Amino acid sequence: MSDGLGKHLRMSRILNPSTGNGIVVAMDHGLFLGPIKGVENIRKAVERVVEGQPDALQVTAGVASAIEKFLVGKNAPGFVLRVDATNIWRSKPEPKEGYHVAVASVEDAVRLGADAIVAFFFVGYETDAQEAANLEKLANLASQCRVWQMPLIIEPLVIERGVHAVRDPERIKLAVRIASELGADALKVDYTGDPESFAEIVEAATVPILVRGGPKMDTDEAVLKMVREAMDAGAKGLVFGRNIWQHEKPAAILAALKLIVHENATVDEAMKKLRSEMRRR
Repeated sequence: MSDGLGKHLRMSRILNPSTGNGIVVAMDHGLFLGPIKGVENIRKAVERVVEGQPDALQVTAGVASAIEKFLVGKNAPGFVLRVDATNIWRSKPEPKEGYHVAVASVEDAVRLGADAIVAFFFVGYETDAQEAANLEKLANLASQCRVWQMPLIIEPLVIERGVHAVRDPERIKLAVRIASELGADALKVDYTGDPESFAEIVEAATVPILVRGGPKMDTDEAVLKMVREAMDAGAKGLVFGRNIWQHEKPAAILAALKLIVHENATVDEAMKKLRSEMRRR
């Protein structure tokens, strides 16, 4: 079944049709790490984020039900459902061999009214069998997404024990191409550190790439610079978590990010906007 109206309508709630770009705020970290700083109270965290009017929120099924009021209405953000979970980033209790499991289905996404689903693809497992199982699960998800006209966002990540984010361009390029071949509609990808290597990542993909935020960065300027470089390299937006909801004023940093993603602003222009919003809010 080819892409049809259903998939196009859903994607239009994630990637703004007027720019082709999108800002997604990932708020599913509780599934992996528990109530970490910034999302201890998920309802209050979502309220602070939604004030900044992101294009979409990435959440779990349980959180979606808890924050229903923020997802309803003409101007509400789109809804990306996390459908899998892992413990590989957890420190207490420390994982043994680590797990990666399904926690929701495409049919769950349809019933909940989601606009897309997101799932991991890990490269760097300790056994080939684990990677094969991951591939098989994703292929089945892609098949179901075609049936239900549900956009599939794959998060291809290179993993190493004890390392939160591996940014090796060649391994990321491999993961991105495999995810594209599986039938993803968009990819959530780690930034490789420079626009030249990231442009090669974008070229290797067959679908839009949204740059992944990863760990909290040291300064606002570093956040904005990374996004500007990723957009210059061909990214179509971002999926950020901690760099937004651990910010002193999430709506202010969102305003600055929107200026880059949707209005092609420079880092200096975005920093000026951020300072203005910080004073105002």
